Amino acid sequence: MLGDTVSITVNAVAKTLAKINQDGYSSEYYLRETTQEFRLKVRHSKDRPTSKGIQVDRHNVELTWTLYPDANGLGGKTRRTYAVITNEFSDDATQLGHLQSALNGFMTASNVAKFANWES
Repeated sequence: MLGDTVSITVNAVAKTLAKINQDGYSSEYYLRETTQEFRLKVRHSKDRPTSKGIQVDRHNVELTWTLYPDANGLGGKTRRTYAVITNEFSDDATQLGHLQSALNGFMTASNVAKFANWES
């Protein structure tokens, strides 16, 4: 289990989100601050078996950062990022972690800025 709180770091600042909901195979974490809020959702499901009958698990993690508008109603923004991990039921979770870590290493602030500018 992930626990009743999770910590995320945004721009070198640690944020602790508290679990606000847990239903079956999903959880939601939340932190509200004066000018912004953070929401993290973790979901698990099973895809239909492949044509060879192999069971595939699906894991989704979504992080949303909402900036509240100022007193004039300006500046509100919502930013969202997520990852979907699929693996065969019998796969090695450690190796799957290595693959995700490789992608996380590629998703640097510099590369994400390039993606936002439609570079590919």
